[in-house]
Amino acid sequence: MNTIKISRLTESTKIGNMLVGMLVIGSIWGLLDAITVIYISPLFHMRKLCLCPLSVVVYGFTLMSIALVIYRKPLMLIGIGIIAASFKLLDFIFIPLPVINNHINYQPVVNPALAAITVAIIYALFSGILLNKLENNKFMLILIGTVSGFINTIAFTYIAFYVVQTPPLIVESPLQFIFPFHAPMSALLGAFFLPFGFWLESRLHNKISILQTKKVSLYYIGSGAIVTFSLLACIIILITR
Repeated sequence: MNTIKISRLTESTKIGNMLVGMLVIGSIWGLLDAITVIYISPLFHMRKLCLCPLSVVVYGFTLMSIALVIYRKPLMLIGIGIIAASFKLLDFIFIPLPVINNHINYQPVVNPALAAITVAIIYALFSGILLNKLENNKFMLILIGTVSGFINTIAFTYIAFYVVQTPPLIVESPLQFIFPFHAPMSALLGAFFLPFGFWLESRLHNKISILQTKKVSLYYIGSGAIVTFSLLACIIILITR
């Protein structure tokens, strides 16, 4: 009986840690993306380039890889992507959307959120199938990062054009967006940042493990502080842009 209670307690603790980790990682990703969209994206737009499919590979692959190694739950990656995307949706509340030809332009809000969700789904699918082959296999990490980054750009582009009807304004067709820059660059970034996330987790593993098992109160308090800070910082960035 006591063994069953301990088992249930352990399982509930694992689920609680996973949900908190999902919130923390998604919030950090959302804040980083907000900073990038506000301060870096305009430099890309001047050159008729879009940062959406690139930044989600850089931040998303790094942070989701850390989560994947810690919790070994590929499905949670989708939750992380949704949380990160929800930060971008704050734009609807705090800033006016641009109007082009008497129509509201939703691209600046919808496309970054869409890119975060598509990359999370694609990474979750690959990691769900190949989870046991990813660990301690650098070649497989590089391969999955390359393929996932490339496929994500294609998926994001066609969904933006034909499903949500928010095509990037810098091009006139999906292929113009996919090639010659965005898909190859996403693949190149994925080849680096997906393995980088695994490496970074190996450097943080002991500290995270101690927080989750021996300093549980500090883990939850610190996690709450990170989520709160990320949300407030994002709001301040939007208001003061």
